[in-house]
Amino acid sequence: MVRGKVHLKKIQNPVNRRVTFSKRKGGLLKKAKELSVLCDAEIGLIIFSPTGKLYEFAKPSMNRIIGKYQNGYASTEDKPKIPDNIEMLRLEVENMRKRITYLEKTYKNMIGEDLKSLNFKELQCLEKQMSLGAKRIGTKKAKSLIVENAYMFKKIGRSRTAWHLNNDTVEEVNYNLETDAATQQDLPQTNLNLALS
Repeated sequence: MVRGKVHLKKIQNPVNRRVTFSKRKGGLLKKAKELSVLCDAEIGLIIFSPTGKLYEFAKPSMNRIIGKYQNGYASTEDKPKIPDNIEMLRLEVENMRKRITYLEKTYKNMIGEDLKSLNFKELQCLEKQMSLGAKRIGTKKAKSLIVENAYMFKKIGRSRTAWHLNNDTVEEVNYNLETDAATQQDLPQTNLNLALS
């Protein structure tokens, strides 16, 4: 017996529509399973019913099928995505340029150049930061010299007393560094955001 041609249009009767959905969904899932077994094909089938219920079949797994699809789809769809990437890269380049301009301005200020654009408060803040920086450098140099001297004392076999004296001095330098860190936290948090307004 030959089956007649079915005209495809939405079934108006809700009961008939549910019955047809159920039968055809079952047939589609059955065909997907058969195709995966007979041809060793990787298959992912997702069906949502009119009420929103999910039916799925996947071999070997849905995550693997979706990942494979996205990788394949992304490689064929690179060209339409390029404008989005270009816009994102353009914004990133613009932000980098602003950051570079800011850092160059800050560097010039730190070495005493291009100070005309700074107001009095910004100059005071810069002076405190530079003073604290110079103090830290001096403390670091002193600590390095003390460690080097202690090494030399140890190397040439000086008395243990000299070693203890140097150890006490190292502890004092560590205390000074901690005090400097606390002082830095007390400084006004006025950044020199000159170029990024």
